Formats: sequence, C-alpha cells, structure tokens
Amino acid sequence: MSRIAIIDTAIDCAYINGKAVEYINLCGENKPCIHREISHGTLCALVLDYCASDYELVNIQIFKDNKGKVFGEIELLANSLKLCRELKIDIISLSAVSSVLSDSKHLYNNILRLSADTVVVSALDNKQYVCIPTSYPEVLGVRNDAAGLLSPGEIAYSADDPFGANIYANCDFKCLRKQHCRPSNSFAVPVVTAYVNKLINKGQSISDIKFMLQNLKPYPLGQEHKELNYPVARIAREIPIVFLADDVTEMCGTLMDRFYEKYEVQSTALSLTEGIYDIRIKNVKSIDTITDDLHFMEHHYKTDLIFIVGREKLLEKIQQHIDIDVEITCQSDGRALICYENNQEIEINSKVADRLHEILTS
Repeated sequence: MSRIAIIDTAIDCAYINGKAVEYINLCGENKPCIHREISHGTLCALVLDYCASDYELVNIQIFKDNKGKVFGEIELLANSLKLCRELKIDIISLSAVSSVLSDSKHLYNNILRLSADTVVVSALDNKQYVCIPTSYPEVLGVRNDAAGLLSPGEIAYSADDPFGANIYANCDFKCLRKQHCRPSNSFAVPVVTAYVNKLINKGQSISDIKFMLQNLKPYPLGQEHKELNYPVARIAREIPIVFLADDVTEMCGTLMDRFYEKYEVQSTALSLTEGIYDIRIKNVKSIDTITDDLHFMEHHYKTDLIFIVGREKLLEKIQQHIDIDVEITCQSDGRALICYENNQEIEINSKVADRLHEILTS
C-alpha cells in the first residue's frame, strides 16, 4: 500500500467517505484549519478517492484556506518536500506551484533528493507559464484535458512538451460538478496520482512507471490539435534582450540571481552553449529556431528580462533574427565589455548586473 501526500489546504475527510487522514499542519497551528467552504485540498482528495484504492493518505497543510493558496510562501512548500522524505512518502500529489522561476533555489535540490524514492506529480500553472516544480525533468508534469479528447479518468502522454507537463488527464467527474467545480490542471493531478498508485501497488519501480507513462497513447490525438499547447495570448510588452557572449552559462546564472535578489527582476535565458541545469535557461537547438524559442519564452515564462547566451561569433547571425538591446562580452581578465546604443564601456564582472540595470532603467 503506497503512501500519498497531498500538499495543499486542509482535507475534510467527511467528503472522502471518512477515510483516515494523517494531518500535518505547517501553517503554525496545532490542528487542520477546516472552513465552511470546501477546500482545494479536499477537492483534490475527492478526485483521488474517486480514482484510487489501497493507499494511505497524508495531508500536509501549507495554506490556511483557498485564498491563502494564491499567496503561499515558497519556504513552506520547500519544508513540506523535506518532510515527505522523512515520512517515506511514495507519491506527492501537488498543485501548489510557482511561476517565479528564481524560487528554484528553494525547491530543486529537494526534488533531486526525493526523485530516487518518491514520484512527484505536479500541475501546470493554470495561466500556462513554465513553473516549478512541474517543469523539472524529475517531476511528472500534468495538465487537464481541456479539449475533452479523453474520457473521464483517462490519461495520455505528449512527448517533448515545452512546459514539461507531458501528461494529460481528463478530470471531468460528476463529483466535481456536484461541488460546482470545473476541471482544471489541479484536479488532473490526482487522476495521474491514482494511476501511479496502482502501478506502485503492483510492484513497479519508478523507472518502470516513467517508461509506462511515456508509452501511453499520444496526446494530442491528431495534427489538428497541435495548437492546444499554446492557448494563452499575453498582452504585448517590450522585454529587453541582452546578448551575453560566453562559452558557458555560469555568468548568466550569476546575473539572473543578482537581478532577482537586489532588484526583484525576473530574468530568463536562451542558451546556445553549455552549462549546469537551470530551469530559467532554455537550450536552443538551432539559431534557425531561435525566433520561435524567444516567442515562447516571452509568452510562457514569467520574465522581465531575457538573456541570449552564446559564443561571440554567433552574434551577427542572431541579429538577423532578433533585435539585441545590450551586448555583453566576457573577457579573460574578470571584466566585461558592455555595448549599448552607440556606447561601449568596461566593467568588472561583479558590477555588471548593477550597470546593466542602470542602462535598462535609464
């Protein structure tokens, strides 16, 4: 029997046939905060109970109520993930996600530690932003079958999903409609959790489970549904583009950290070079597709500034596709050449982020 943790608001077991629930409240109170309205966590548990059997349920409460779910603290989510390791949880069912990708410093190492023994099932952001932990490769990212191509309770797989939410699930259940709730990415998660639970109870390993999910029937089910991956149109806005001439992405990561920590500016990057994994950095396979990659990032990453990282010799070809606002060339002496408009200046690496911020905001 697998142990499943729902990290959310408090679960009212009266809605799930009185099933025993182990409660852990991280909101600073000694008992679960259950309110008159049915909570988001209870709704997730309702779908799980409808789809699954033979499991133990642990409710880790990190939101006091449904309103609190919107304004939750990332540190509480990180603490709940650490707790799941201690509790030897087999499956984490999660719809509490962040589209602030700089929050990754709180989450990614926890997900890495969990991934060997625990399956993390997580929802795509309902506004269709790349989000964490859903978009991590170690996580099973899930979204609702909004087009209604599947039957209730059915799941399918989409390879190479740009959001990392490869699994579609139909959660259009009468039990949700009865509570006046529409299907959503959040409620698709327990459908997939129930499927994983069944496989774990049959003795399947995590690697076997991932293989079986990848070999589900493909989604979209036909070429006419390819556009389903990009349903959200954003309000047009100018996002500055900075070219960073470098052989690796290390300095880019440092600049992005500095922008967030000092100025609360979210930044992301397109990379044509090598570097350690960073959810904020999207690898570009070819300069010929970089315009499409930029368009996707502008619309589906919550970002205020976009870096393009590549070797200096690539700049001219990139400029055939994209207008660059500022060029930064890393030098071997710990300094960088900054070019913008008709100006050139040299700055030590530790001051580049501050100078760039001055240029972009003046």
